[in-house]
Amino acid sequence: MHILIAEDDPPSREVLQLNLEAWGYQPVVCQDGAEAWSAFQQPGAPRLAILDWMMPGLSGVEVCERGLAQGRFTYIILLTAKGQREDLLKGLEAGADDYVVKPFDRQELRARIRVGARVVELQNKLIEAEQMRVLAETAGAAAHEINQPLTVLMGKLELLLERMSSDSPHREVIHSVYGSADRIAEIVRNMGEARAYVTKRYVEGLDIVDFGAAADKE
Repeated sequence: MHILIAEDDPPSREVLQLNLEAWGYQPVVCQDGAEAWSAFQQPGAPRLAILDWMMPGLSGVEVCERGLAQGRFTYIILLTAKGQREDLLKGLEAGADDYVVKPFDRQELRARIRVGARVVELQNKLIEAEQMRVLAETAGAAAHEINQPLTVLMGKLELLLERMSSDSPHREVIHSVYGSADRIAEIVRNMGEARAYVTKRYVEGLDIVDFGAAADKE
């Protein structure tokens, strides 16, 4: 699991990085809040982050506030030397999900990271379930709307082939159209049998639902 860390103090940053690697995580290391915010804008940005509260330029709390304003879901643990109740409440209200007071205890930090990882995993499952629900409803409605005119079209094409002489120069064209319609029918069947949210690359920067794989996946 990738975890973003933002800490402007080099020794503290190195300690965080070494601990995360020792615990089996993959740290994405940032030197300040601005760099962390830029990393959050990238595709596939980490869903869990450890941010130092006090950083030059853009503080950890300000990063939280920006993410909250955008509706971005990232589980954020604030590292803070501030131990006052008012300060901690300010961090949580800004969008942080948890906090660890510096100097932090390794085992406490590890436990809080595990909690965050479970929350992120649950959130991912909820997103997948919602994607599947929307996919099933959309695909089912689309398949229903397409099936009726498609059935009529294929029936008309079959009728044309039956009535057309065997040496007609148009038979090849009709066969080609029928083949394309049959391919559409296969796609529609897969849409109706979709069992998972599976995507494939369509063009650079754009993925589309792979209905064939979605229908095969249990």
